[in-house]
Amino acid sequence: MLVRALKFCKAFDNLHLYDGNYKCLPSEEEWNRGEKIRDFLKPFSTITTYFSGVNFLTASVYFMLVWKIELLLRRYARCKDNEIRLMAVDMQSKFAKYWDEYSLILAMAAVLDPRIKLQMLKEAYHKLDPRISEKKVEVVTKSLELLYKEYSSKSSESSSRFPRKTPHELLTESPLDDDFDDDLLELERYIQFGSNNERKNLDMYLADTKVDISAFSDMEVLDYWKDKQHRYGDLALLARDILSIPITTVASESAFSVRGRVLSPFRNRLLPKTVQALICTRNWLAVLLSLRETLRSTLIMMMRMLIKEQVAQEMKIQTCGNFSAFSSLCNL
Repeated sequence: MLVRALKFCKAFDNLHLYDGNYKCLPSEEEWNRGEKIRDFLKPFSTITTYFSGVNFLTASVYFMLVWKIELLLRRYARCKDNEIRLMAVDMQSKFAKYWDEYSLILAMAAVLDPRIKLQMLKEAYHKLDPRISEKKVEVVTKSLELLYKEYSSKSSESSSRFPRKTPHELLTESPLDDDFDDDLLELERYIQFGSNNERKNLDMYLADTKVDISAFSDMEVLDYWKDKQHRYGDLALLARDILSIPITTVASESAFSVRGRVLSPFRNRLLPKTVQALICTRNWLAVLLSLRETLRSTLIMMMRMLIKEQVAQEMKIQTCGNFSAFSSLCNL
């Protein structure tokens, strides 16, 4: 509402000429304060939309959004406008506990984003407080190392068990091949235990070059770790589990809301499989409708381009014809 009112501020200046009951015209100072409040609250509106979305972003994105909130609050806490400064200070006192308690977990997820890693994380902390940025990054690194050590131990325990074979493999296997494969697996386990593999994959990932965020702004981070699983091993499992953590409860609340519409008082004896089929069908239809709208807009755009090209070509032919006729007249 404030954004729209500011857009038509000139119209409000002349509204008293058409409406005699209008006597609440804001002053120039109030319009300026409204613009400052708009600039102050607009980023919060955008970030809140991200947080309440049902199409999930990975957990790494949330750190940068929460960091941006902290940065904005600190910036506006030094604002010259007294009203906005008091508003920012009040919001900052309420937001401080969330930043102190959850920044570590979100920062660990940010490190596992190849576009952020420790380099951008360090710069983010440095921008907030240069005095403690090194300490913050050190705490995040040690916490990530401890968590990865736990994952490595579980991964080594699971890899020590031989995989189960399918009936077809049991029928077609050769005893000699089986002994040969077992010996190779045993040698590989000895190599892994002897090379201190607890930090090898993590150090390799942190040492690799950071992905350019401007060139890969729409990167699917989970797909990245899926493709790099052969390189980073059990670190990819850790990244998958951390990055897939839902930050908000919007999706679960939305699911319960849908459940209330599917299981009504007049239809409360449905089997769980039937309810699941109905909800899945509803989601699929929603996706199909969105795809249809996208396809429709694409076709319209292509038709407009074809029409423009055809008109341009006809005008070119007509111009060439007129020029030929003019040249013939000149020759006469």
